[in-house]
Amino acid sequence: MEDRDQKVITFHSQYAAFLFKKKYGGECSLKPVPRQLSSSCGTAAFVSGDVDSSLLGEGVEALYEKDGEGWRMIWKR
Repeated sequence: MEDRDQKVITFHSQYAAFLFKKKYGGECSLKPVPRQLSSSCGTAAFVSGDVDSSLLGEGVEALYEKDGEGWRMIWKR
């Protein structure tokens, strides 16, 4: 996964994280939320490439993309 394409999706619940992974269809890893970010449930999905906005439904908290050494929020519920 190239850094410039890496994205992190945070969730309100672990259930929402598991649903996202099931629906995503591409390479998706569920891991603890990076220290620089905050999340209700502590679980984040790490993906590369674009994320279809139809997947950012109920239970999704925010979408971030890699920005140098940190993360930049590009979508928030």
